[in-house]
Amino acid sequence: MMTKRIVPVLLFGWLLLAGTMPALATPLTMGAINNDPAEEVRLFLPIAQYLAAQLAPQGITKGQVMVADSVQEMAQFMKSGRVDLYLDSPLPSVVVNQMAGGNMVLRRWKQGQAEYRSVLFVKRDSPIHTLAQLSGQLVGFKDPHSSSSYLMPRIAMEQAGLQLVDMTGVRGGIPANKTGYLFTNDRETNLFWVVTGKTVAGAMSPEELTRQAKGDRDKLRILYEAEAIPRHVVSLRGDLPAAVATALTEALLAMEHTATGQRILADFEQTTRFDRIPPATQAQLQEMAPALLSILNTPP
Repeated sequence: MMTKRIVPVLLFGWLLLAGTMPALATPLTMGAINNDPAEEVRLFLPIAQYLAAQLAPQGITKGQVMVADSVQEMAQFMKSGRVDLYLDSPLPSVVVNQMAGGNMVLRRWKQGQAEYRSVLFVKRDSPIHTLAQLSGQLVGFKDPHSSSSYLMPRIAMEQAGLQLVDMTGVRGGIPANKTGYLFTNDRETNLFWVVTGKTVAGAMSPEELTRQAKGDRDKLRILYEAEAIPRHVVSLRGDLPAAVATALTEALLAMEHTATGQRILADFEQTTRFDRIPPATQAQLQEMAPALLSILNTPP
């Protein structure tokens, strides 16, 4: 008889306790894409821990970082709930959100700038003056996840009617009526290949071009400049509890107003602040989704 009485009492006490528990008792996991996980964890962990501390009333226990090696893997992490927020360049973020049902919510201001552009550049004496003239030529991009040094210029080139083919590991000439490309893996090599004639054009942001070119800047000419897009965006997984999503967004927006937040932002690659993405910019990025999904060979 004692057992029959004790069990309902214990169950009732547990239900009362559960009703007072926070909405989410779990770590806050911040996601990034990089082929150097250790370096990315070092960079992202302080801001993940700061946000976790701010969200303690929501039941967040700690901050941690999960690094994926591709947009496909990051989409899987977000869709399965293993990553709560993902910070990256906007174009890979568009693809991840399309695949995982996530939402872009904020812009990251880096070094005082909310937006940046992409340029395709050639040698100053190059006979190439239009994107169409890149047909039959070899172009250098930085890496497959770079917005300014791959995705943005590639979209522009395809819109100009060019058909691009990856020449990595391919011997022989560029196929007829195609534009070949190679990944250089760093901006310095991207620039050096154009200057030395290995490629006829390269791509990066205009700020990076000025910084990398130094004394060679007068040897180069901008062939094409893309529209501005956010430098980076913050995305949240679609099924994050509403209270946690709101608290997380507000914590990021408030970082610039506290001494601790300012210090962590400065250490996070000289981030200045986070703000909301303007509706027109949201629309601009969503318009790019079909082209991005095709380029990255991912299903919608």
